[in-house]
Amino acid sequence: EKLNRLYGSLSDELSDSLNVAVRYVPVSNYAAAVSAFRSGSLDLVWFGGLTGVQARLQTPGAMVLAQRDIDAKFTSVFIANGASGLRPITSADQLVQLKGRRLAFGSESSTSGRLMPQYFLGENGVTMADLAGGAPGFSGSHDATIAVVESGAYEVGALNEQVWRSNVDEGRVDTDKVAVIWRTPPYV
Repeated sequence: EKLNRLYGSLSDELSDSLNVAVRYVPVSNYAAAVSAFRSGSLDLVWFGGLTGVQARLQTPGAMVLAQRDIDAKFTSVFIANGASGLRPITSADQLVQLKGRRLAFGSESSTSGRLMPQYFLGENGVTMADLAGGAPGFSGSHDATIAVVESGAYEVGALNEQVWRSNVDEGRVDTDKVAVIWRTPPYV
């Protein structure tokens, strides 16, 4: 609903300023956005890092038109349920504390909710096989990652820091139950 309102307004503004019909089309997930772009069903798409690379590889002639200033120094956060006993991690080499834990990422195709957090885990000695059950879980979205960690279904989750902050600021997170334990270094 929020995206429809926001991007509907953007579509109207682009239509007026470009004198070209522009229509906002919501997609169900990252893979659907890449597929619709590749097939020509969508002409202009706001992709994340990973999906942007996938779209350019799959679509001859595709190009990046713009990047937000905040995307030059993006960060993800690892959050933990208070009952997990995990405390703030002060250096990346302490990520080994997550071995044997139930960890949830968001979408498998999310740069900030899976790709970069998984990269930093690997760089610091934590493979996906080291996690409880031998693999991570996938909640499907950043908001859902907060929910599954807050509920205790997962001990730890990784997500986009902007989404974390907005959920906290809007009162949608019980910070007595879940807190940030580590912030990734910035990445593009």
